[in-house]
Amino acid sequence: MIDKASYRNRRGLYQRLVSAWKLRHFTDYGTGCLIKPSVEIRCAEGAVLEIGDDCTIQDFSFIQLTMPHPKVFIGDRTVIGRHNLITAKNLIRIGSDVLIGSYVQIIDHGHGIARYKPIRLQQATLGEVVIGDDVWIGAGAKILKDVHIGDGAVIGANSVVTSDVAPYSIVVGAPARVIGHRS
Repeated sequence: MIDKASYRNRRGLYQRLVSAWKLRHFTDYGTGCLIKPSVEIRCAEGAVLEIGDDCTIQDFSFIQLTMPHPKVFIGDRTVIGRHNLITAKNLIRIGSDVLIGSYVQIIDHGHGIARYKPIRLQQATLGEVVIGDDVWIGAGAKILKDVHIGDGAVIGANSVVTSDVAPYSIVVGAPARVIGHRS
């Protein structure tokens, strides 16, 4: 019996055609990727967007690569859940075998906050986000700029990650703090 609700369901001519059409946004891509029809991808000129083999991007996710020099790399067998936001102005690197729950935001930039000028007119502050392999990011989590998440880490639901996470750590809260380690 086929589980039609599973992110692993890659059947159907329509879904294969949609995935092939969506992959035109990628500068490089692997085989067996599933990208749902409602996924929105916006890339500035010169953007680099790469995805590995057997990845899934679920419904209503939004991937935006904006100036000055955005790059997003997604490893093999990674699943990006529903209603996610990935927005890059510099670098976001997501490893292989990563599970990203629904409503997660991954952002590699911020805005200047100097007092002398309206915020909307200030230069963006660029950083990077690097997520290792075998990471689980719970629903509603936010991963902010200048964060490196080590291999095997678990990010609890609704956590706000503002600093590095050691490999195999389990973090929760806003801001996220370590509550344990995978054994």
